[in-house]
Amino acid sequence: MRIGILGGTFNPIHNGHLKIAEAVFERLNLDKILFIPANLPPHKSEKGIIEARHRIEMVRLAIAGNPKFELSTIETERRGISYTIETLREMERIYGKGAELFFITGIDAFLEIETWKEADTLISDYNFVVIPRPSFYYKDLKKISMLNLPERELSALDKGAAELLELPMSGKGRLYLLNIPTVGISSKDIRNRIRSGEKFKYLLPESVELYIIKNRLYGY
Repeated sequence: MRIGILGGTFNPIHNGHLKIAEAVFERLNLDKILFIPANLPPHKSEKGIIEARHRIEMVRLAIAGNPKFELSTIETERRGISYTIETLREMERIYGKGAELFFITGIDAFLEIETWKEADTLISDYNFVVIPRPSFYYKDLKKISMLNLPERELSALDKGAAELLELPMSGKGRLYLLNIPTVGISSKDIRNRIRSGEKFKYLLPESVELYIIKNRLYGY
């Protein structure tokens, strides 16, 4: 089984998350994608992150009716800081060593991989799927000192001359760099729009929009 893992605060989940998941699912021929709301992300301030129960319910609503998307609450159930290495190890226990796990993240987040808990093990032994983000380029990944990435191939991705770059890591892990359309939607922008009274329709699923309104989240 080939399982994609899309983690994040999902504060709130939006259409960009869903489009990314769909693109990765198709490009890498996955069997399913797990959406995993973080409890306490290690690289973000707790300020402004609403209760996990709301974020979980919004994810549930957003992916309802899509059989290839599933919700996992292992990080909120584990409590504490949500470290990627702990989540991946737990997923290995749940699905067995026969399952292939693909951790999905943006270029912006992956650029900080050297600050993640047990970064050497993460990069060596696990599959990472890195996707484009506005104002970031794949050539920026040359800044990661623990990786020796081919500059010419990175530039080809940035120019749209390649769609996928698959690279072996030092252990069993592989790095997948995908050339898919960037999504100009962010949870922060949605939160700011809600607080300022601006419209946020069509940025997230209607069911999530109604949930935010009903529960008066983000200062609505």
